[in-house]
Amino acid sequence: MSPRRSAELGSPWLGFHPGVVIQVADVLIVAGCVLLALLIDPAVLATPAFAVAITILGIATVFAFLLGRTDSDLLYLVPVLDMLALIVMRQVPDQHIHAIGFLAILPALWLGWSGRPSLAALAVVLSLGLVEIPGVNDHSALTLELALRDFLTPTVVLVAAASTCVAARRTNASIRSLVEQEKTTAASLEREKSTSQLLDRILDTVDTGILSYDANGTQILANRTVQKHPVIEISGLTPLELEQQGYMLEADRVTPVLANDGLISRALRGDEYSNRIIWITVPGAPQHALSVSARPVLGPDRAFAGTVIAIDDVTAYLEAISAKDSFVSSISHEFRTPLASIVGYLELTLDDPAVTDGTRESLEVIERNANRLQQLVSDLLAEAGRERGAVKLERELADVSVLCAEVVERCATAARAAGVHLTVEADEPAMAVIDQRRIAQAVNNLISNALKFSPPGGTATVTVDTDSEWVRIVVQDSGTGVPVDEMKALASPFYRPTQAGEQFPGVGLALVVIKGLIEAHRGTLSFSTTPGPGTTVTVLLPVR
Repeated sequence: MSPRRSAELGSPWLGFHPGVVIQVADVLIVAGCVLLALLIDPAVLATPAFAVAITILGIATVFAFLLGRTDSDLLYLVPVLDMLALIVMRQVPDQHIHAIGFLAILPALWLGWSGRPSLAALAVVLSLGLVEIPGVNDHSALTLELALRDFLTPTVVLVAAASTCVAARRTNASIRSLVEQEKTTAASLEREKSTSQLLDRILDTVDTGILSYDANGTQILANRTVQKHPVIEISGLTPLELEQQGYMLEADRVTPVLANDGLISRALRGDEYSNRIIWITVPGAPQHALSVSARPVLGPDRAFAGTVIAIDDVTAYLEAISAKDSFVSSISHEFRTPLASIVGYLELTLDDPAVTDGTRESLEVIERNANRLQQLVSDLLAEAGRERGAVKLERELADVSVLCAEVVERCATAARAAGVHLTVEADEPAMAVIDQRRIAQAVNNLISNALKFSPPGGTATVTVDTDSEWVRIVVQDSGTGVPVDEMKALASPFYRPTQAGEQFPGVGLALVVIKGLIEAHRGTLSFSTTPGPGTTVTVLLPVR
C-alpha cells in the first residue's frame, strides 16, 4: 500500500492505519471477556497461559500505535501477534474460554486487507493453531461441539481473509486506476491550458480582429485588436451593439446598415461571406473602413453552433486607392486637352497637300502614337470611373452584329499596318439592349489586343451570334497565347502576361476596362487559351 493511499485510508481515524481500528476493537472485546471472567470464574485469569496471551496482546497494541501512522510492513506483525495471543489463550484448561478463538476473524481481516495473498494465507495457517485435537487440551474424545468449533474457526478465517484480500486488491487496483486517470486528466488539462494560452497570444498578436459568438449570440471571444480599436475604445460599445445602434454604414459611407441586416447579425444567422466592406463612425472618432469575413461553426450534428468573424481595418488602404484614383483622373484630364489639340492639328496638317511624302510618314507615326496615348488616357479615366462605380450607361436596342462590323471596319487600317488579316462573321442580326458607345469601345479594345499580339501574317476573327437570352461576341487571334496559370489574372489592373515582355507596349488596363464595361451590362468576360498560338476572348451580353 502506497504512502499516499495509507494516508487517505487512515485519515478518518486520526491519521492511523485502518488496521489500528481493528486492533482497538480486538482489545475492547478481549477486555469485555476478561470482565465477564472476573464476574463469573476469576480462576481462569490466574493461569500462566492467560497472562502470556494478555502480554502478547498488549505488545501488539503498543506496536499498532507506534507504527500506525507509517506504511512500514512491520505493522503486519500486529495481527500476527494477535493470532499468537489467541493460540496461547486456547491453552487455558477451561474449555469455555476457548470460544474467544472466534476473535481470529479480526486479525484475519487485517491481514486480508493488505491485499497480499501471502499474508491472507498466513492468517489461515495461524488459525490452524486454534484447532483442538482430541487427547490434547484436556479433550479425550471428539464431540460434535468440538468438531464444529474446529471446522468453523479456520473456515471462517479463510473466508474472511480471502474475501477481504480480493476486495482489497480490487480496491487498490481501482485506486491506482483513478490515480492514473487523475494524472492523465491533470496532464490533459495542463496541455489544454498551455494550448489555450498559446492561442490567446497568437490571436492577440495578429493585426486582424477576431470575434467569436455562440449559437445564442453571446460574444465569447474578442482579441486585442478588436478591444483596442479606436472606435471600440471611444464608444465603449461591443461590435454588435455598434451595429444595433446604427453606427455602421454601407460602402457609400452614408446609408446606415439596418439593425437586423448587418454583417454581424447575418453571421449570427449562419451566413458565410468574405471581404465585405462597411464603414463605422461614432461621435468623437473619424470614420473607419472595415473588411469583414465570417464563417459559421457547426456542431457534431451539423447544426449551427456559433460563428467566427475576422475584421481588418482597411481605412488607409481605401483612402490610398481614392487618392490614387483622384490623381489618375486629374492627370488624365490634364493630358486629354493637349492631346486632343495635338491630334486635331495633326489631322489638319495631314490634310494639307503641301506636305511631302517623307514628312507625311513622320506625321503618321506621330499620329499613331498620339492616338495610342489618347486611348491610354481614356482607359485610365474609365478604370478610375469603374472603381468609383461611376460607369453610366445609355441603353437602347441595337444590332450588335452591325456594331461589331463597324468597329472592324474602323480597325482595318491598323490591321493592315500590323500585317494581320482581320475578318468579321456577323451575318445575322443580334439585337440587345446596350450602350452602343461602351460596347463599341470594349470590342475596339479586344481587337486592338488581338492585333497587338498577333504576328505579321496572322489572323484575327470577330464572330457574333445570338440565342433567346444572350448575344455572344468572340474575338480570336493567332497570337502568342497565355499560360493557363495566368488566366485568372488577365483582367486584373496593371497585370501583363509574361509573354508580353518588352516587345508589346502597354500598362495592363485594356482588359480591366473591357471587363468593367461588360459587367456594367450584367454580362461576362471569359478567356480560353493554350500555350502557343491563339487566344479566344468571349463576351456574353444579355439580350434585355
